[in-house]
Amino acid sequence: MQNKIDLDRARKGLLVVVLLGVLAVAVIITLTFSKQTLRALAKIDLTFLFLVFLAMSLSWLFSALPFYALTRAVNRPISLVSSFRAYLGGSFFGLITPFGSGLIPAQVVILTGDGLSPGQAAAVTGSRATISSWLFVVLGAMIFIAFGSSLSGSAKAGLFGIAAAAAIWSIIILFFIKRPENAKNIVTKVLSNRTAVRLLGQDRLGRAKTRVHSEIEYLSSNLKDLFSYANIPAILIVFLSEIVAWSAVFSVLPLILFGFGVRSNFAQLVFRLFLLFSVAPASPVPGGSGLVEGALITLLSGLVPNAIKGVIVLLWRLFTYYLTLLTGGLVVLRLITKLPHDNQTR
Repeated sequence: MQNKIDLDRARKGLLVVVLLGVLAVAVIITLTFSKQTLRALAKIDLTFLFLVFLAMSLSWLFSALPFYALTRAVNRPISLVSSFRAYLGGSFFGLITPFGSGLIPAQVVILTGDGLSPGQAAAVTGSRATISSWLFVVLGAMIFIAFGSSLSGSAKAGLFGIAAAAAIWSIIILFFIKRPENAKNIVTKVLSNRTAVRLLGQDRLGRAKTRVHSEIEYLSSNLKDLFSYANIPAILIVFLSEIVAWSAVFSVLPLILFGFGVRSNFAQLVFRLFLLFSVAPASPVPGGSGLVEGALITLLSGLVPNAIKGVIVLLWRLFTYYLTLLTGGLVVLRLITKLPHDNQTR
């Protein structure tokens, strides 16, 4: 398992995010801002923006708690501060890479820096992602029950896709728990490929195979421990923490609307936000920059006055995306100064 922070990839991803973000802001301002928008901004209640900041801080806290709980379950406890680093630092890479692909690898690197083996770190991050996917399935089921008769075909397909993604992720976790030997056989076949042997050499591939097999054993044993009856309390803590974290994130948009004095159909807003958060990770564009803003403007149609739709989207994106991106970036910069040189690529 690669144990490096790829700084070149981070720079490229951050550049794409910034450029697309600036472009999205420019387009939104051009198409939606007017004198009415400026008047609405002048009257905004800043108390609600402070509450938004508190909501995001609360979401960070309860998003970090799963790392705190799960590392104890694998007998490699880390501090709450380290848990914050794992969440925010990993989130930075998740927000600047296509499909959020940098999230889990970055979290693994950060956790190994706190004394976990790569197998333990992968077990912790994989378990957290699995439990979080269960929460979205539960929310999707609740939405289907509440709004089933009024859902469009695309919305129902989206809910089915969420359930399918959670099922696939859970099957992968179950595969490593039940069939570690099969996983090792797959690795052996990949590393025995003639092209790989020709490029890397038999000795180097042999060492790599031994290490990967060892980490698969660690991963399997730690996943077994994590999802055992003895660790049901830890799993419940993670699940409840995810509920609080996502509830805080979902509260951001209503709080911004309250700041503008808007009272809308909040049940519909939460439902539409749920769909947006569910499909955003599938975006090939890092962080969904540009796509998410455009999608939210569309989703707000009929629920929010046109004059303030653009500014609401920008404020929502600022708090739910760029604030986490900035804070996570500061965490990564701090980590880079502490990591050994061979754990970085430049």
